[in-house]
Amino acid sequence: MARRLLIFLLILQALTHLFWLSPSVHSGQMAIPWLMNNGMRLFDDILEQHAPGSSLLGAAAQRLPLDPAQAIKLLNTLLVIAFTLLIYLLAKRLAGSATAGILAALVYAWWEPVYGNVMLYFDTLLALCVLAALLTYFAKPERPSTRQVILIGLLMGAATLFKQHAWLAAGLMFLWLMLTDGRRKIALVYAGAVLLLPLFQWALLLAEGSLSSYFYWNWTFNLSGLMDGVPLDGDLFRKLLLGNLLVFPFALLAWTEADRRQFLLVLMWLASLSVLYPRFGEIHAMGHLALASVMSGIVLARMGPILADWRSWDVARLVLAGLGFGIGLGWLWTGAAIYLHVPLGPGATLGYDEFSELASELNARKEAGDTLFLLPETDSSPQLHPLTQMPPPGVWVKGWHWYFRAEGLLERLKGDWADEPPTWIVVFPDLILAENRGLLELLDIVDERYQQVAEVADIYGHGAAKIYRLESARE
Repeated sequence: MARRLLIFLLILQALTHLFWLSPSVHSGQMAIPWLMNNGMRLFDDILEQHAPGSSLLGAAAQRLPLDPAQAIKLLNTLLVIAFTLLIYLLAKRLAGSATAGILAALVYAWWEPVYGNVMLYFDTLLALCVLAALLTYFAKPERPSTRQVILIGLLMGAATLFKQHAWLAAGLMFLWLMLTDGRRKIALVYAGAVLLLPLFQWALLLAEGSLSSYFYWNWTFNLSGLMDGVPLDGDLFRKLLLGNLLVFPFALLAWTEADRRQFLLVLMWLASLSVLYPRFGEIHAMGHLALASVMSGIVLARMGPILADWRSWDVARLVLAGLGFGIGLGWLWTGAAIYLHVPLGPGATLGYDEFSELASELNARKEAGDTLFLLPETDSSPQLHPLTQMPPPGVWVKGWHWYFRAEGLLERLKGDWADEPPTWIVVFPDLILAENRGLLELLDIVDERYQQVAEVADIYGHGAAKIYRLESARE
């Protein structure tokens, strides 16, 4: 029965993610991979503060004979299915019950569309590696073998390639092995395995001459406080609280068991929560959702027999049942609302499809060898580069105002424009903020050297877009 439910759930997830839900695509998985496939290099002429793993994955996906957005959507759907399978297997293994597995899979399937509003995102891929590492750790009831530890280390090291926060989870796993395994040498084996992939990455960057730039943008810039934070708002707090309520009873149960190995899930969950900081947002909850789902499924499975015998309920159980009913209504509304809100129609790819008219205007006017820059380059507007097949003329960087706080960035960008100005510039006036002095200086160049040739009104989430052409471009 559990297998049939699982298969039905996987089919349902595939259909909804391919044809109904409307997650967005991020520049890190669409525009940056396209730039990479067209000869530009991360941390050289592509200045990016995120870890490179998902951009490399996106670049590989775009080599498929598919539209780039279709390739990302297909890969993201496979990722969702992989999560569901791994969650089912881990919960089933820990609880010794297929019921726990299917309940955990159902919890994930319900909450994933709530949080997973960006496809193939950094946090999601980090979570996949951590989940796979835990499944490897619990593959046997006894302490893990050396081979298991090596694989766990490789998976945790891979997680750091997708997002820097994974180093916290990797460090906690090291401490766990040191304190619980009894073989100090095994912790050193794990540490060596964790470092293998990051060292390989750093060696490649060193060979390309971009290692110092990588460390600046991935670490120095991110830790400098130059980037604005996003505080936790009430709506996200409500969702996080509802979705994680069953984690707390799991933690108490795991701590009081004779074998406390399952408490490792709680530690990894805590480490995964770190991706929410410093910019709280729904997509960052994907970092811990899989582990919360596993723990929730196990708790629900243990509660099931007690709740099923409703004739023997005492006052305490009646109170808990009433609370559970109220929480269930909260779950129902939070999850169901995602299936009702489809701004561009069922199955649309946000951050991509809304630019089709603007891309058509540019494609009708461009010539071979033309270049493009967007003011600002946001998380979604850079999709116009693959949509128009026009790269930037020199260095590419996003237009959020904190990027222009990096020393020397504006001067480098203006130097590129002086030597080889973009043929086309698209300006989104509604996204230009007064505090972004860098963009305002670039707009002064637009006023001096460019002529407006077209305008597309009311692009979803962006407002109007004004198209400018370099005045000397056709002379």
